[in-house]
Amino acid sequence: MLTSKQLNDIHLLQQVCEEKENIKLKLNWDSLRTRPYGSEHDFFQYDEKGQLIGYLALYTFGGPMELCGMVHPEYRQKRVFSNLLKQAKKTIRKASKLLINAPANSLSAKSFLENLPCTYSFSEYQMARLANSENCSVNPKVTLRKAEVSDLDFITSLDSVCFNIPEQEAKSFNKEAWENGKELTYIIEFEGKKAGKIRLQKDKEATWVYGFAIDPPLQGKGIGRSALSFIVASEHYKGSKRVHLEVAAENEHALGLYKSCGFKPYSTQDYYEFDMNDSDL
Repeated sequence: MLTSKQLNDIHLLQQVCEEKENIKLKLNWDSLRTRPYGSEHDFFQYDEKGQLIGYLALYTFGGPMELCGMVHPEYRQKRVFSNLLKQAKKTIRKASKLLINAPANSLSAKSFLENLPCTYSFSEYQMARLANSENCSVNPKVTLRKAEVSDLDFITSLDSVCFNIPEQEAKSFNKEAWENGKELTYIIEFEGKKAGKIRLQKDKEATWVYGFAIDPPLQGKGIGRSALSFIVASEHYKGSKRVHLEVAAENEHALGLYKSCGFKPYSTQDYYEFDMNDSDL
């Protein structure tokens, strides 16, 4: 588990990098604060004065492994991130697929990625809904309940069908998440039958929505809109000033749904698929 000093060092470096380029880095702080692994997924480089000048993080969310990192502006073009990649090779080799995440408007990231064996894959909008947004209507036939262990197969099936995650990877991720108890998962029901699911993670003043999915045969009936409307109203009532979620830029249907529920984009993240057959890996 990361120490409080490591977390503070990461936070300070993030602030410097974001202010320099006016960007938003996606460091998945909910995972950094709670994940049980350590050196296998987190890689640091300090200067001679003990200042963190480079950080690389690897994440597994039940699908491809994701990579995000940053280098202090004063230490760029000095092979800091290249050295971090070398340190991470052993862990990266365990993945079947690696996606490198970079803010869409980061010129330094784009310049660095041009020299890596990777290709652009897709973009993702980060969206937020403020507490003062107007509430949407809720269908009384749509209800939510906390997930039980008996729901894991249903949850895994939705991850596989809706997000194209290999079933075994989805099963392993959901089992670990359930055992760690670090996420709150709700089952969405329509007329008393399972229709979808949604995961929540809470910060001090914000709630993050993940893994939001409706069973394909039941899509288009307003179930997702009603469930999301209920969740955001409930979270705002409990004190969350913002509710966040992420959506692939090309998913126009989901993007339209989220906007209609009061969510607005505030940042765009690009993803690049790394060539796992590269000789240097």
